[in-house]
Amino acid sequence: MSDTNMITEADLNAYVDGELDPAKRAAVEAYLADNPVESERVAAWRDQTATLRALYGHIADEAVPSRLSPYRLGIERRHRMMRSVTAIAAALVLVVLGGVSGWVGRGYVAPDAFQATLVSEAEAAHALYTPEVLHPVEVNGEDGVHLTKWLSKRLDRSLVIPDLSSDGFSLVGGRLLPAAGSAAALLMYENHDGARVTLYVVPKSGEESAMRFSSTGELTAVSWQVETLGCVLVGSLPRDTLMKLAKASYGSLDSGANI
Repeated sequence: MSDTNMITEADLNAYVDGELDPAKRAAVEAYLADNPVESERVAAWRDQTATLRALYGHIADEAVPSRLSPYRLGIERRHRMMRSVTAIAAALVLVVLGGVSGWVGRGYVAPDAFQATLVSEAEAAHALYTPEVLHPVEVNGEDGVHLTKWLSKRLDRSLVIPDLSSDGFSLVGGRLLPAAGSAAALLMYENHDGARVTLYVVPKSGEESAMRFSSTGELTAVSWQVETLGCVLVGSLPRDTLMKLAKASYGSLDSGANI
């Protein structure tokens, strides 16, 4: 029996990709010579392959970005699950504490109630969006002018988006979120190692407050209030690093609040 009668679909694909040994290649070519329909089909495959290589061949030679490595994606998936559980647990604790304090206080509102709610919302937003690879933000950081105008309008506040590049963090972008009784802006930053921090900002009227640390699982939050804004910086970084970033953010947001 001739080898041309043993040609399979896999052989034809391997022929187009140049993966056959000389003997098998000769058998495929003889088969195609005797089968014009199959020959036309293989020619179409070759044209498609050539087009794809012309369009995307340069990308195939590039190294896979570190943010898309299976190892990192696996870690981010585990972190996302842990952070989601942590955020839910924190929210439940706040609900329980709120119920208890409401019964005991009977109308008395603790001075830090607003800040506790603010931190809880900021941690939940951080846990939800920082693991995202394709769509972590709504507006890219490269479109900073539009992002500033958009968030300022929606929060009804003059925002100056902090520039943290001198501290090694570039702006990924931002998004608009619902908050308790208002809107919230979520700004995301990333360093060269892929570590992300988020800055959660809501409109508020009242006195300023000092910066305060709080921790929930792997997350650490630095919260404060300027004249017209409530702010929370969240990340899984050392406290001194977060404090440095928070102080830089405070300077920008405070200047914007006084414009």
